[in-house]
Amino acid sequence: MNRTNRRKVLECGGGDTALERCCSAADKVVFSVRMPFESGVALRLPPHSMTQAWIGRLIAMVALLFVWQASAGGLEILTTPSKSPHCVTLVGRGIASESPIVIDTNDYSVVQLAANFFADDVQRVTGRRLLVTHSPAVAPQMIICGTLGHNALVDGLTANGKLEDIDEIRGRWEATLWEVVTNPFPGVERALVIAGSDRRGAAYGLMELSEKIGVSPWYWWADVPPRHHNLLAIKVSSPQVEAPRVKYRGIFINDEDWGLNPWASKTFDPKFGNVGPKTYEKVFELMLRLRLNYLWPAMHACSTSFGSVPENAVLADRFGIVVGSSHCEPMLYNNIHWNEKNQGRWNYALNRDAIHDTWEDTAKARGQYEAVWTLGIRGIHDAPMERPPNDMPGKIKLMTSIFQDQLNLLNQFVTTHWGPVAQCFVPYKEVLPIYDAGLQVPDDVTLVWVDDNFGYLRRLSSPAERRRSGGAGVYWHISYYGSPHSYTWINTTAPALMWEELHKAWQNDAGTLWVLNAGDIKPGEIGIDYFARLAWNPEGFNLGAQRQFLDDFAVENFGKSQAKRITALLMEFYRLGTVRKPELMDRAWALSLAPEEAKQLERGYHSLLAEEESLASSVPAGARDAFEETVGFPAGVLAESGLIFMADRKIQNGIETSANQKKISKLRDDLELQVQDFNTKIAGGKWNHMMPGLVTGKDLMKWSSEVRWPWGESAPAKAAAGSNRPPVSQLWRDAATADRRTARARGQWCVVEGLGPSGRAVSLQPQNLSASWNESDTNAPSLGFNFTSPAGDAAAFVDFLPTFRICPGMKLRVAVSVDDRPAMLVEVPGSSGAENETGAIRQFAVQNNFTRARVSLANLAAGKHVFRIRAVDPGVVIDQVSLP
Repeated sequence: MNRTNRRKVLECGGGDTALERCCSAADKVVFSVRMPFESGVALRLPPHSMTQAWIGRLIAMVALLFVWQASAGGLEILTTPSKSPHCVTLVGRGIASESPIVIDTNDYSVVQLAANFFADDVQRVTGRRLLVTHSPAVAPQMIICGTLGHNALVDGLTANGKLEDIDEIRGRWEATLWEVVTNPFPGVERALVIAGSDRRGAAYGLMELSEKIGVSPWYWWADVPPRHHNLLAIKVSSPQVEAPRVKYRGIFINDEDWGLNPWASKTFDPKFGNVGPKTYEKVFELMLRLRLNYLWPAMHACSTSFGSVPENAVLADRFGIVVGSSHCEPMLYNNIHWNEKNQGRWNYALNRDAIHDTWEDTAKARGQYEAVWTLGIRGIHDAPMERPPNDMPGKIKLMTSIFQDQLNLLNQFVTTHWGPVAQCFVPYKEVLPIYDAGLQVPDDVTLVWVDDNFGYLRRLSSPAERRRSGGAGVYWHISYYGSPHSYTWINTTAPALMWEELHKAWQNDAGTLWVLNAGDIKPGEIGIDYFARLAWNPEGFNLGAQRQFLDDFAVENFGKSQAKRITALLMEFYRLGTVRKPELMDRAWALSLAPEEAKQLERGYHSLLAEEESLASSVPAGARDAFEETVGFPAGVLAESGLIFMADRKIQNGIETSANQKKISKLRDDLELQVQDFNTKIAGGKWNHMMPGLVTGKDLMKWSSEVRWPWGESAPAKAAAGSNRPPVSQLWRDAATADRRTARARGQWCVVEGLGPSGRAVSLQPQNLSASWNESDTNAPSLGFNFTSPAGDAAAFVDFLPTFRICPGMKLRVAVSVDDRPAMLVEVPGSSGAENETGAIRQFAVQNNFTRARVSLANLAAGKHVFRIRAVDPGVVIDQVSLP
C-alpha cells in the first residue's frame, strides 16, 4: 500500500540472531533467553554451524517454555473460569462475581488514584467497572490494596499472621507484595492483597495488574486499544514480591518548543494556554503506569515554569511523583525566567542576596513535598556559569560556598517526612571539568553522570567516589538540542545502546538515580518504555534483549498477529537509525559513503518503507493509530529522509539529475503530508500541533534546524572529512563474525543484537573495574579473524563504538596482533574524555556511531593469517573490522 492510500486508512479508522545473544567461549556458544523480570535459561551448544542454527531455534523455544512455566507459578491473569483456591475473580458471568477494590480512607492519595485507574481499566477490558470502596463486607471475593501502616485491613492481616511474606517488603523502597489470602475476614472467601512498603509500592501493585490484564501504559499517550475479555481473574499461587533496583527513575521533558508545548497550548489545554496541570496529570498517570517516580519538568522559555503554578506540585504529590529539576535549574528553580533587568545578574559572586532569596522562596514553597533538590549553579538556562570568577580555583571556591548556602536552606525549610532530603549534583558539560579539577561535593549528594548528549557516558565513578553515601546516577539522552546537530524529531536510539551504556552504569555502581531526556514524550514511546523497564531491573535484560523487548512491546500494543513482522521492522529501523539519524543526515555524509555502502543503504531504506506500508494495512484496525504513532511515522521519516539524501548524492555525482530531483520533490511532499496526517487525522486530530514539520529554523544547516536538508545547502559539494578509509579491495566484516572467541572467568566478548551500525556489535562483558587485563596478558579474552593477504605492507581498520573510558585515570584500549607477532596497544579514538561531542574526533564519531582506528600491518608474508583483538580495558565495543 502506498503512503497516499495509507492516509485513507488513517481517515477510516529478522533473523535468527536474536537467539544468539550470548558469548562464545573457546569451543562453546551460550544461548540465553530471558524475559524481563524473569530468570533466564542458558544452554550450551557446540560451535557454529548450520545444524547448530536449527538446534538453536529448538532449544530457544524450549528455553522460552521453561521461562513461561517458571512465571506461571507466580502471578497469572486468567480469562476462563477457575476453581483454584489461589484465584480471585474480578469479573465473571454475574454481578455477584464482581470483586470490589477495598482501600483505606487514611491511605495516600496515589493509592486511591491507582484503585480508580484499575477499576477503569477493568471496565476498558470487560465493559464492567469494579467498585472502589472502603468496606470489606461487600463481596465474597475482593482486592485489598494498601500501604503498610496506612491501611487498617492490611495491618490487621499482618498482625494476624495471614500475610506470609510481609517481612519481604517491610522497610524497602517501593516494594509490592501480591498474595491471595483465604478467609481474611468473616464472610469473605478470598482476597487478593496488594501491600506496598510505601505509597508507590501499593500503587504500582495495581498498575502492574492493569498492564497484565491488557491495558497498555500507552493506552492514552499512544492510543493503544485494550484487549477485550468477558472474564478476568487473577491467580497468585504463592506470594509474589517485587521492588525496583534503581531508586529514582525518571524522564526529562525537554526542548518542547515544537511539540509538547504547542500541542498543550493549542489543542489539549487551550484554556491554560501552556504546559500546565491538565497536561502534567496525563504525564503523571503515564509515569505511574510505567512505574517511573521522578520528573524533570518542561523548562524552556516557551513553557510556564512548573514551580510558578502551585497546583502542579500538589498534583505531583497526589500521584506520588518526585519532582526534581535539570542540571541548569538549581534548587528546583527554573532560572530561564530570571529577570536580569529587575533582579540583577544571575551571578552568585556579584548578586548573591537576590539569588539566595529566590532559592529560599522556592525551598519554602516546595519544602513539604518529596523532591530531589539539584545543587550547584550554571548560567541562565543552559549557559555556562557566569564570570567572574574567571579561573578554576575561583570557580571551585564559589561553587563550594553555593553548596553550603543551599544545604543550609534545605536543612531549614525542607521536610524529612519522606526520609533524608534527597539531593543531586549533575556535572553537565562545562561543570564536569570544575568537578574533575577538585570540587568537593557533599558526601550525601548523588553524583549524576552524564552522557555526551549522543548516548555515550563521559565517565562513571572512580573507586573512591563509589564509597560516597550519596551514590551515583545517570542523565541520558534519546533527544538532544545542541551541537554538533540536534536530534529532536523522532527517536532512533536503539534499546541495545541504552542497555549497553546504562547497564555499564549499573555495573559501575551508578544506580541511585536515572533520568532520561525524553524530549516531547512523543514519538519516544518505545525508548521511554524500554528505559522504564530497564531502570526497574537493569539485570532483567540479558545482553539488552532488544528483540525480545520489541516483540513483547508489539504483542502488548498491537496483538500477536503481526508482532513478529513489527519486531523485524523495528530491528531494522534501529539499525538504519544507528547508521545515521535522519536529523544528522547531510550532503557531506552522503557523499562520504562508498558506492556499495550507498547502495546498501538505499536498498535498506526502500525495504523499510515497503514493509512499513504493508504492515500499516495489516495491523488490526483498532491498533492503526497506535501503530502509526509509535512505529509507522518514525519508520517513514527515517526511510524517506534517507532516500532523499541518497537521491541527492546521485545528483551531486551527476547521475540522472532530473529524475532524482523529481524523486526528492515527491519524497519531500510526502513527508510533509505525513506530518499533516499525524497532526490532523490520527486519533481524530487528538495530537494536532504535536509533530513539527520538516523545517524548524530558517538556516537549515545550523545545529538547531530539524534536518540539514539538501535544498538548504549553499556550499560546494564535498565529502565529510575524517573518513579514514581502507583500500577498496578490503572488505568489512562484522565483529560478530569472528572466527574464534576466547573467554575467561572475568570476562568475554559478547554479541549484543541491535547494537552498533552493524546491528550486532561485540561488547566486552562485564564492563566493571574487575574486567581489566595486563597489557601483555595473552590469556585475556580475544577475537580472532582469519584473512589471506599478498606479501607486503598493509593495514587493518577497527570500528569501535565511541564509548569513553570508565573513569578518569583509566584508558580504553585493546591489544592487537597478527599471528605470533608482539601485540600493539590501540586506544579507542576519542575515548580519553579530553573531547566532548564537538571535538575533532567525536563530532564525527557521535553522528556515525563509530570511531575508527588504523592498525599498520608491516611486512606481511603472502598467505593465511590471524588478526587478534585482545581485551585490556573494560568498556570496549567493537562493531566491524576491515582486513587485507
